[in-house]
Amino acid sequence: MGPTGTQRGEKRTAYLPPRAARARKLILRTQLGLPWVIAALAFAGLILLAGAFFLVQTGRPGPPWVRVGPASAFQPTSVLQIQAPDGRLVVVDRRDGLLRTFQAPDGPCAVEAAGESGFSRPCTGQEWDADGVPTHPAGGAALRRVPAQVARGDLYVDL
Repeated sequence: MGPTGTQRGEKRTAYLPPRAARARKLILRTQLGLPWVIAALAFAGLILLAGAFFLVQTGRPGPPWVRVGPASAFQPTSVLQIQAPDGRLVVVDRRDGLLRTFQAPDGPCAVEAAGESGFSRPCTGQEWDADGVPTHPAGGAALRRVPAQVARGDLYVDL
């Protein structure tokens, strides 16, 4: 071996010149070749597929979110009770330009709007305030606030 670390007649493919030693820049003297190009294209394709899969999946939320219906079914300034696919009752409040959702206890009739921001179940005399808290001491179970989101035109809740 000579002073440069190579045998005589052997061609170097990469070296570290003295001026680049402080910056640690490796100088390549040959082309990388077709296998490197194919590997780079394969990784680019893999990243593209993963990105497309991620974009498609983010359109609709997965469990524990449950689809309760199209968002257009819940008109502004209205209160509507519907049954989720698992049988639980969901109250959707669109008053005041907001979207608020509650899980309601079972009952013989639907929960309706009462006043400007409260709720009631007329057939049992139950009443709740805007936060779902019973207004009477013996008013029964509270309406439990549940998170909601609209995705691709459908309303989803996390019960």
